[in-house]
Amino acid sequence: MNVKSKLISVLISVKNQFSSMSKDTTATARHILSDIEAAIVKSSDGSEHLPDDRYVNEILFLISNSPGSITFLARRLSERVETSRNLTRVIKTLALLHRLLRGGDRFFEQDMRLLWSSGDLRISLQLHTAPFVMNYSLFLQERIEWLINPAGKLEPVRPQGLEIQDCGEDYKAAELLLYNASKCQALLDRVMACLPDSRNLQQSQLTIFALNIIVRESFRVYESFCEGFEMVLTSFFDLKRPARFSALGILRKAIWQTPKLQEFYASCKRVITGKNMEFPSIRIITEEDISSMVQFALAEEASYEEKRLMKKINGEKENQEGRASEEEWSSPFSEKLETKISTVWVVFTEGEDVPLTEGEML
Repeated sequence: MNVKSKLISVLISVKNQFSSMSKDTTATARHILSDIEAAIVKSSDGSEHLPDDRYVNEILFLISNSPGSITFLARRLSERVETSRNLTRVIKTLALLHRLLRGGDRFFEQDMRLLWSSGDLRISLQLHTAPFVMNYSLFLQERIEWLINPAGKLEPVRPQGLEIQDCGEDYKAAELLLYNASKCQALLDRVMACLPDSRNLQQSQLTIFALNIIVRESFRVYESFCEGFEMVLTSFFDLKRPARFSALGILRKAIWQTPKLQEFYASCKRVITGKNMEFPSIRIITEEDISSMVQFALAEEASYEEKRLMKKINGEKENQEGRASEEEWSSPFSEKLETKISTVWVVFTEGEDVPLTEGEML
């Protein structure tokens, strides 16, 4: 066998190996997608049996071994939520997504958030109007904008607007503080909306199962809110005027939201029984708690309006003075010119010009 034949033989062997590897890879990818599909179906069937966490762990394991399959996962979840007419199946699918977000690492959370932005993950309900499932969907749409940080706490994803390089560090810190506190309040609103109607609380163990997940996660949200709220209180008088009014909005909302949250947790204690849950003690915010901030903000606003008015008046005065000075300096031709007819006639002779009177001319 000559050198050329040996070379051809080696190339054919390498080609066959790559072809075999490609087939194995394709078969493995198909097998992973098939396993993900099976886990989704088993975890979100139409039976009254509560979902099993082992399918959540199985899906996360499969995704970790084939990161590209997360798009397939998002599309399958979306299809199941949007097309299923079975309410039980829809609640189980939403609960599956919720538990995946809680159990996945930060790369999984980030990829799911990107798929949500691109439209590959869709959980808006088309065929169902039941209050609980509608509110659970809205909660998850807000929840997907959050992440679990390395300390194990929930925090909202930082928006790009707070990455402005031209702003100082103090400015960015204040903006981020107010943004986080506001997002905590928004998510807590979604949490409280998920409480089922009191007349139907005992009708579905699946609803209570999903509510249990929502409530447990809300404990972390409320903890983050308390930390941020204290920082808003302590830094209020050091904030700049626009940020101070944003902070005042957060404080005022806390006045009506904290009593509502206390009532919500009281209702949950009656509904979610037999669970080892340590509900937080809610601090009720009152008008007296923020009265000094309100008075300071109102006084500052009055002072700001007064300065703005004085600046406007001074500006108008300067404009008037400017117009007056322009009028003082005027053109010599700006005076009114009058034409007068003389009664003196001038006769031109060879000698001097002798003016004649009107009588003489006659």
